[in-house]
Amino acid sequence: MSAAFILLASLRGGEADAARAAIHALGKPFADVEGTHLARIQVLEDRRLLVAADYDGDLKAWLLRAAGVLAPVLAHCAFWPGTDNPAEVLDWACDRMLRAGFSVVGSPDATVEQVIAALALRDRLARFAAETEGLGEQALFEAWRAL
Repeated sequence: MSAAFILLASLRGGEADAARAAIHALGKPFADVEGTHLARIQVLEDRRLLVAADYDGDLKAWLLRAAGVLAPVLAHCAFWPGTDNPAEVLDWACDRMLRAGFSVVGSPDATVEQVIAALALRDRLARFAAETEGLGEQALFEAWRAL
């Protein structure tokens, strides 16, 4: 069974662009973190780093694996202790962890624009279903073509 992990860490002042560049340089970093199902890492509002993931296994073991891979990005966060002392890494991450009782990463490879378009399409299809309920086969077909 997978669990959700969310970390929200403050970036050091003026390091948002450097953090974005470090994220980009990693490519697909979570592919190298065993136990990861879905994950996202991004800079929010030029002030914070968000790491969200669904993972399997022990949280501490997963966090240490993830921190090792993400260290070039985490280095831009305030008070990041580096990876030399696992206990400090765990303390730092746990102090910045948000609790979630559900999956937090639904579309790890989607852009914001793609997610917005998908939500708009979902709304259009829901309206279509509500407006065409009870129509006969031919009328439903014509409504679908008009959509």
